[in-house]
Amino acid sequence: MKEQLITAALLASTALVAQAADRPMRILIVNDDGCESYGTTSLQTKLAAKGYDVWLVAPATNQSGIGSAITFKPNKIFDVKKISDKQYCFPGTPADSLDFAVLGVMQDTPPDLVISGVNDGPNTGVAQLNSGTVSAAARAVRYGYPAIAASIGYVLTEKEMKAGWPSTKLYWPQAVDYVVQVVDELGKSWQPGQSLLPKDSGLSINYPPLAKAKIAGVKYVINEQHPKAQHHYQLLPDGKAQQIMNKDVLTPSQADTDTGWLNKGYITYTVIDGDWNAPQLESEYQALLNKPELQHP
Repeated sequence: MKEQLITAALLASTALVAQAADRPMRILIVNDDGCESYGTTSLQTKLAAKGYDVWLVAPATNQSGIGSAITFKPNKIFDVKKISDKQYCFPGTPADSLDFAVLGVMQDTPPDLVISGVNDGPNTGVAQLNSGTVSAAARAVRYGYPAIAASIGYVLTEKEMKAGWPSTKLYWPQAVDYVVQVVDELGKSWQPGQSLLPKDSGLSINYPPLAKAKIAGVKYVINEQHPKAQHHYQLLPDGKAQQIMNKDVLTPSQADTDTGWLNKGYITYTVIDGDWNAPQLESEYQALLNKPELQHP
């Protein structure tokens, strides 16, 4: 009788493990372009069609360039718009949307992967500093979730800019399909409870706005250090300030940077983390600041 009970318990345990292994990957999609952006809604549709459990929680309005800003107003009531069972428009920033998902509607069913994008426009060089797309992914990593930020680039000409970046719109579906392909690859050997990416890390993918035949390959590269700003300010006689776009912003860089490699037709992979720490530099700071008057002010 005892052996039968042990056998039954083992079988039940095995069944539970099997059920867990059969659970589809749960994916949260966020962005900074707004909850109706093609790059996000089409990504949800295509991933769901493949059997993934996909949630979409994104800002109600375009929040491009908002970076990592959040709304911190305890007891504030947010007018959230529920589009469907797993699709929400949140009246806030990309970081707010992520928080509403993982600290709200998904807190009992946390995501196995967070995808931010696919963004309308590149997030390389200085753009990554401002990016709500990359900031949301980095925030997810800081919370302990594997995350991918995905963006499609621009063809940097005045003609393209004035026309609303038609090449980006043309190849946006292709970029979305590529992200689906990446998820499929990551999911081949994945089991629930396993991390899809190396611990405490994420990946920023930038896809060139080119036909597949013209894509040169994949290039791993860090985000450009000391990037050129896209604009500057001019102080006017009345004391006001005018923001002016830098003249060379539409000159495609060919440098050995993430921006340069994207412009050369490569899909760029930049590994990111959410850790704003640099302990490897502590000794240098100690040499600079280890003064008695600073130790005991």
